[in-house]
Amino acid sequence: MASGERQFDMWRDYLGLAAVVAALRRGEEPVAAAAAPGGQSGSGGGCTFCRRNGETKQVYSGHRLRDAAGRVLCPVLRSYVCPQCGATEDRAHTRRFCPLTRRGYASVYRACDGRNGAGR
Repeated sequence: MASGERQFDMWRDYLGLAAVVAALRRGEEPVAAAAAPGGQSGSGGGCTFCRRNGETKQVYSGHRLRDAAGRVLCPVLRSYVCPQCGATEDRAHTRRFCPLTRRGYASVYRACDGRNGAGR
């Protein structure tokens, strides 16, 4: 990685979750984590990647998926490396949204034929 580029640090509290947990332990209502630079998305829904992956409202409302320029802001998605093209960080995406995935692609999973792993 070139000098000056930021690297994802899995031990850094990007979303301010330590404050949320501390408030819960004190029996207080947690305040939503601070928003990522640039504020919330126009819909006010926060990060759709985290929301669709089942994260709590405190987590997904604490940041946005992308900034106005299209760069990925979500710390979880930024750390992901696409298995098809190797994209990560600012250009990170899942396999489903990879430009190498053929058009009309709906699922990253094989179609279910009704059988389990043992073939029954």
